[in-house]
Order: sequence, then C-alpha cells, then structure tokens
Amino acid sequence: MSAHRESGWSRARDAAILVLALVLVSGVWSCGWAGDVPPSGQRPQLVMDDSVADDFRVLAMEAWDQFLAAFEARTNCFSDVRLHALHTLDGRAGYDPDSATVTVQVPGTPAMLQSALIHEWAHHIEFQCSGHKDLRRTFLEAQGLPPDTQWRMDDVLADMPDGKKVDMPSEQYAEAAIVVVLGSRQIPNGVTVTEEMVQAVEEWAAGE
Repeated sequence: MSAHRESGWSRARDAAILVLALVLVSGVWSCGWAGDVPPSGQRPQLVMDDSVADDFRVLAMEAWDQFLAAFEARTNCFSDVRLHALHTLDGRAGYDPDSATVTVQVPGTPAMLQSALIHEWAHHIEFQCSGHKDLRRTFLEAQGLPPDTQWRMDDVLADMPDGKKVDMPSEQYAEAAIVVVLGSRQIPNGVTVTEEMVQAVEEWAAGE
C-alpha cells in the first residue's frame, strides 16, 4: 500500500472516529440524566437566580452544604434544585416538582430561612429519588401507621384544613429532615416529629 493511500485511509479512519464520538456525546446530552439523577461522581447543585440577594446566597450555600453532607449517600438519586426568592408568598416556602424549584419568602431570620430551605429540599428528594419509597415504609412504621397511609396531599386533599395538613407524613418527614441536618428544629410550626421519625430519616439518608 502506498504512503499516500495509507495516509488517506488514516484520515478517513480518524474522521469516522470523530463522527462516532460526536454521536455518542450527542446521545448523552439527549438521553442523559436530564434532571433525573446526576452523572456518577457529580453532586447535585443549588442553582440560584437573580432574585436571591447576596446575604441569602451565603446562607443558602451553607445550608446546602450541610444538607448534602447529611444526605451524602443519596446524592446520586436526585438532581440540581433551583432557588427563587419572593417578598410575597402564601406561606414561608414552597416546592414545585415540575421545575425542581424552591421558592422562599424573604426577608426572614436566618433560622427561619434555613429551616424553610431544608424542609423544601427534603421534598425535592421525596419527588425525585425512587428509593424514597423505602423510607416511607420505615417512616410510617416508626409512627405506628399502616403502610397504605396517605403520604402527602394531592388535588383531592388540597382543601384539607391546616390543622390536618400538619399531620401528613410528608410534612413530618420534611420537618424530621431539619433535625437530621441541623440537630434540632428552631421554628415550631405544630408538626409532630418524634425521635423514631428522625432516626428513620437519618438512617435512610446514610444509606442504611
């Protein structure tokens, strides 16, 4: 084979490899994690928009680092979460599972903002992590409740009185997560949290 023909074959081979690589990369972008779970070794990120003031950013990042440390064993089953701040909100915070966005009412005390963030991030895991259903069984068992107990409100329960909402396992779980991350709840809100509930969340967060 001549040197010219060999060089031409090498160029054609290299071009084919490049095309294949581009196809594979394109496939990763189109079929990859797409907000479902982060790639292996990549921790979920807290994405803050322009509504979040600098002082709130600092507080939120500190709380996020604490949250990830507590749920380190589960960081491969949930994706990035967005943070938005509002001056008017019906409640101190909320979570939108469709956009993976936590909205927090500002201003607020550091304790209130911390608690609100961790509570809503716990809901973020609840909606995104498929393994969360294992925690639900354990959590309900720790409460002495049957496994088919309604976990959280849906459209049918949207009009439930506030006095009943605080008894929903989903809300109790999110409040228990605050204790797991911070060591205690600084903002009383009527939601019952027992040591057994906290232990159930702590063990699941640790991958047990």
